[in-house]
Amino acid sequence: MQKIWIVKVSEHTDNFTKEMLLKKLPESYRKRANRYLNKEDSMSYIIGRLLLKKALIQHRVSTSLLEEIRYSEHGKPSFIDHNFSISHSNWYVSLIFSTAFSVGIDIEKKKEIDLKLFNYLFTDSEWKYITNAENSLERFYWLWVRKEALLKAAGCTLKDLKQIEIFEHYGTYKGKHYYFESFDFDPDFNGIIAMETKTAIDVEFVEIKDLLEE
Repeated sequence: MQKIWIVKVSEHTDNFTKEMLLKKLPESYRKRANRYLNKEDSMSYIIGRLLLKKALIQHRVSTSLLEEIRYSEHGKPSFIDHNFSISHSNWYVSLIFSTAFSVGIDIEKKKEIDLKLFNYLFTDSEWKYITNAENSLERFYWLWVRKEALLKAAGCTLKDLKQIEIFEHYGTYKGKHYYFESFDFDPDFNGIIAMETKTAIDVEFVEIKDLLEE
């Protein structure tokens, strides 16, 4: 079983400052966190790394690995022997960690958008699938979170999106299968996992104060 950890950041930002949180991470993370001009992005980055630290501890892996995150040529972060994926949207931060196979996670808040601005991200058949739906916005998010999660699991980039094929319970990239598992955490959001091996998932909500105790 794969565990998903989720933090709702907005409820806690008045009680926990960025400086307080960064003290629980290696010094090298401070520079990266300070690159973000937007408060939500900066806090989400820090919380994501604190969740990663929690995952290492729970899997009895040395937290010294926090200094050894490597990035693929497409920017996918991982460790040599472990995989993880982080996603954040509208003050929610989520993480999945795997010691066995590649994973990808995506969460997105459902909000009104101008759909035609995004048609370049989809194949012709996918776009028809969206526009012909009774609720095109719901169909868009259903498809988009799966593409994003698979993109992360496969370690590819946005330019590869049209090489990703999405089906009901799985997707493919260059002939390789990735299985989908959706999860509920807020009725206004979509959440999805893409993983190389199909397995059950469990969702755990975490409070920031618990991250500071690790």
